[in-house]
Amino acid sequence: LGDVYKRQYYLKADTLILSARIDGQIIETVEVDLRTLKVVQCHGKYNKDTEYHDRIINLVNSNAKLIRKRMTA
Repeated sequence: LGDVYKRQYYLKADTLILSARIDGQIIETVEVDLRTLKVVQCHGKYNKDTEYHDRIINLVNSNAKLIRKRMTA
């Protein structure tokens, strides 16, 4: 998450930053483009992909419609 703050990704327009967690620990941080609802990047500590990487991306992608729905709520 540190790189997200250093590079101020959270300030980008049309960007959603998510934290994938297990037992309260951040596993990977996900950046989603809200215009396309596509994952722009997803990485763990030191910008490394974890063993959960593909599952996290698939989970975000499979819930794109829910994200869109919440944006219009």
